[in-house]
Amino acid sequence: MARLSGGLNNKEQHIILVEPWGFPERPVSVEPDRPIPVWIKALGAIFRPFNPLAGLRLVGPLGKTGETLRPDFKKKFSSMFSDDTVPQYIYHLNVQTPSGETAFKNMTGPYGWAKRPMLHRIDRLHPDIPITIIYGSRSSIDSNSGSSIKDMRPHSHVEIITIRGAGHYVYADQADDFNHRVLQVCDKVD
Repeated sequence: MARLSGGLNNKEQHIILVEPWGFPERPVSVEPDRPIPVWIKALGAIFRPFNPLAGLRLVGPLGKTGETLRPDFKKKFSSMFSDDTVPQYIYHLNVQTPSGETAFKNMTGPYGWAKRPMLHRIDRLHPDIPITIIYGSRSSIDSNSGSSIKDMRPHSHVEIITIRGAGHYVYADQADDFNHRVLQVCDKVD
């Protein structure tokens, strides 16, 4: 969560959250009709000590073939790059020292739920600071948190924007719509 700071008053601040992770509480129990399979629990226990992309670093240069696992990344940017720029960028980004990945791992509990959900702390934010939350309509991120934030801040400006046809990578899936919406929010601050 980022915020403008340094001598600005609350009228010059606005928080924009894009596909925000880490807001909801982990469900207390699993739905009885959808229990977590034992094999998923076992894999989770085996891989929990490792960072999520440790395998990519382990295979070294062979990991460059990862574009066959996620061809959607190359396709999303095909209008800008006709070569392997995007898969190469993603590969080199993910084989570096995993500082962000380590931070994410330390903030998560089992199955990717936040250890300290942000919904427990969002009420500490000054009510004059507006929040805009942007979700992709096809994202796996739980957008119910946006409604919860709005309910928790009844005297604050909380706007929820859903961008049609976008998944988690909303800025890439629907770049023109995303950029337009962000510029609209920024115009309100100016």
